[in-house]
Amino acid sequence: MKHVGSCHCGAIRVELETTRIPQDQVLGACQCSFCRKHNARAFSDPSAKLVITASEPDALQMYEFGLRTSKQVICKRCGVYVAMILFDDERVLSVLNIDTLDERALFTQVVEPRVYDTESTTERIARRRQRWTPTTLVGWPA
Repeated sequence: MKHVGSCHCGAIRVELETTRIPQDQVLGACQCSFCRKHNARAFSDPSAKLVITASEPDALQMYEFGLRTSKQVICKRCGVYVAMILFDDERVLSVLNIDTLDERALFTQVVEPRVYDTESTTERIARRRQRWTPTTLVGWPA
């Protein structure tokens, strides 16, 4: 099942491919200050696939905080938080803000609050390698 979406202005597009229907997806609500301020509903599934396309690469804004183990993808133009990505050697893994999808209302599961404050850098990266979604970046600056 494919789902498409974008930031508000369309400069950053997403395409999610997953085998589960939207109503069966598990969604998280990270309790860090960044995710709480964005009211983000997080999707990750290692068996899914995500493509993030920078239709307008100049609109990409990368932000890091805390342990700096990942980068938050934000559109400079419209301000939408799209995803959190981890560059892991030759691959990219991510968590998608499910509210960037056009059919976001179909994802009706109650979000599970998640707190990662006690993780070390090593533990955090290991968890992400295990749980995050394989991601392809298209049109990104080198």
